[in-house]
Amino acid sequence: MKAAVLLIVLAALSLYSYALSAEEIYPVDILLNTTSDWTDVTFSGGNVLVHSYEVTTGSSTPDLAVMRHGTLSIEKKQFDTTSVVVRFHAYVTDLTASALCITISKGHIGATTIAFWTTESAGARLIATYIHKGVANTSDPSNPRTFSLSTAKIKSAVAPQVVQVPSDTSFGGKKVLAFYYPWYGNPEGPSGHWVHWNPSSPNRNATHTPVAGYYDSQDPATIRQHISEARAAGIDGFIVSWWGKGTFEDRSFQVILDVAAQERFAVTVYYEDAQSTAQIVSDVSYILLRYASNPSFLTVDGAPVIFFYGRVTDKFSPQDWKSVFDALHLQGRKLFAIGDGLRSDLMAVFQGIHTYNPVSLAIEDAAQQYKAASLLARIQGDVFAATVTPGFEEGFQGASDLVVDRADGDTYRSFWRVARASEPQWILITSFNEWHEGSEIEPSAEFYTFYLELTAEEVAAWKAGESVDDRDGDGVPDAKDYCPDYPGKPETNGC
Repeated sequence: MKAAVLLIVLAALSLYSYALSAEEIYPVDILLNTTSDWTDVTFSGGNVLVHSYEVTTGSSTPDLAVMRHGTLSIEKKQFDTTSVVVRFHAYVTDLTASALCITISKGHIGATTIAFWTTESAGARLIATYIHKGVANTSDPSNPRTFSLSTAKIKSAVAPQVVQVPSDTSFGGKKVLAFYYPWYGNPEGPSGHWVHWNPSSPNRNATHTPVAGYYDSQDPATIRQHISEARAAGIDGFIVSWWGKGTFEDRSFQVILDVAAQERFAVTVYYEDAQSTAQIVSDVSYILLRYASNPSFLTVDGAPVIFFYGRVTDKFSPQDWKSVFDALHLQGRKLFAIGDGLRSDLMAVFQGIHTYNPVSLAIEDAAQQYKAASLLARIQGDVFAATVTPGFEEGFQGASDLVVDRADGDTYRSFWRVARASEPQWILITSFNEWHEGSEIEPSAEFYTFYLELTAEEVAAWKAGESVDDRDGDGVPDAKDYCPDYPGKPETNGC
């Protein structure tokens, strides 16, 4: 019996990135075989990007888990000595050192073997094998043993693939888009009543206070002002939250699209939720038929772009999504779909991937996941959109306890560093005006235009391919510094 799972994982990552026009990657198969009850494999001196794996032996082992926390790993019940073999399909990248160092950690029982092979398409030749038996270090509970695989040996055995770095002229171009919320209403505006702003709440359910006041999303003057502010900050378009036919957001989107057409500004929809694949087909057909012919509707290669939020991408399997896109194709509907989730199984059916809000990730983890997703997207000819955000703090009743401090802009700068270093086609901003979650860059009474100005600075540097200065003064240039000194967070200083 074979179990197959698709993931994007970067097993090791140097936190420094350099401007390149192309990258060389080396496709390999890695066989990991263990009779221990757990084993982890980590790398240094290079990166290992796993795009898929399959359990070839021992797939029915109780409590079996594979690929934990971005590490090649196998876990079983304590003291279980069942032999488990996993084949990882991977790419070795960033081979700047003389050797790829391989550290095998394992339980005190059994043995773990790791073998590097050329891929089946390249003849399936063994490159190197390493084994860790028993206990190597009784004083270290991780029981590590480190081996060294010569970089020259990898390069002599494996023909590299060359992956281009995105540019203005590459597929999809270089774009900056911001998530935009069209769900606000007030009694004096076109909607005629309060929507999402709650006058009975002390803060009207907004973490911060908009300089523009508690506006109405169906007011063309408001939309025009937002587009003007966004364009001045270097933003190319809005991804507009959309909740179904005939909803408040749907009616707002028509107004937004009309104003965007007058202003020559790109917009598309963020498809938020559905209860069935049939509903998705119906909704997307509606969006394409009603809106996609507008010249301001975002396209790639002539195909209308729609983003799909994780609430809906996670609800349905990749096979379900394939059936959705097949049905749309049969209707003659052209679509460029971008799913929420940094997973290669989504890439198999969507044309691009992104993540909506990375605030729950440590900055190092975001760097790893973005780098891996971007590289795999370019390998497969898809679009990767890296997300940046200034912070997070929900302002409505019953909100979550998660708070990510803006740190005087350093949180935002850090995500921009990570995004730029991943070499994405697009960068997404969460958000332009999600006032409920305190992630907005729209001018507020608390920050005024600071985040729009900071956005303009970061966008200009990215689009020009330029580095920016060492703004936190720690001696590490911003292009290489994913962890600036956060006020009040000394544990993250310098990562």
